Amino acid sequence: MLSLPATVERVVRDLRDDILRGRLRAGDRIPSERDLVERTGVNRGAVREGLRALAQLGLIEVQPRGAQVAPLNEASLDVLGHLLELDDLPDAELADQVLEVHGHMIAAAMRMALERGEDGQIELIRKQLARISEHDLADDGYVRCIREFARIVVDTSGNFVMSLVRQGIELQFWDRLHEIDGLSVRIPQARLLPIVSALDHAIDQRDVLTASDLVLRLVRAHRDRIVELLQEEHAKQARAALQEGLATSLLQHLRVLEEGKS
Repeated sequence: MLSLPATVERVVRDLRDDILRGRLRAGDRIPSERDLVERTGVNRGAVREGLRALAQLGLIEVQPRGAQVAPLNEASLDVLGHLLELDDLPDAELADQVLEVHGHMIAAAMRMALERGEDGQIELIRKQLARISEHDLADDGYVRCIREFARIVVDTSGNFVMSLVRQGIELQFWDRLHEIDGLSVRIPQARLLPIVSALDHAIDQRDVLTASDLVLRLVRAHRDRIVELLQEEHAKQARAALQEGLATSLLQHLRVLEEGKS
């Protein structure tokens, strides 16, 4: 979705979070324009623009008698980015689902690429695949190589719609993942190299079924790694929040005891 003025974004974010966090459910009425003006502190024009933006996302349905929440499973793909931005860390289960779709899409693109691609295009895929397995790649370079491999495969498939979907997932998921400090998606060479070697051979032979299966295995390896890291980070955050809560509770208890003594 295009960037919005700050006042409009305030309306969008306020209602979007309520919808995506389940505080507003499908069929619920959206507050009136007057209520939203009072709630967000913006003018009525900004409220109307915000409602239009939410309707474009497929989160609400605007009707003559007012707006109501739409079923979330009927929203547009752009909602994915908003879901990933709800918290500091993406939800591990959501990330797993994104990567599941991503893997099957790239596998399908590989099949199309091997069926339709010219020799020069297939060679370009193999060269990019070889770069992924270079042991001295930094984490940033590793991620760029994987993303470029996916782009080349999808482009070679010749499927324009698939290119649009890939780009949407790239912008909303991989860019978001890249912003997380200390999160390395790189898998061990011992697991990576056998898959890459077998995949390269299948591509060279234009073995469609084997290559598609190996692409799924490659994505699955990264999917397992990313989900595991996100689960670990969420657990760390939960422990830190618990410790902070216990510390606060203890301090409050000590203050009560001190006040009782005085």
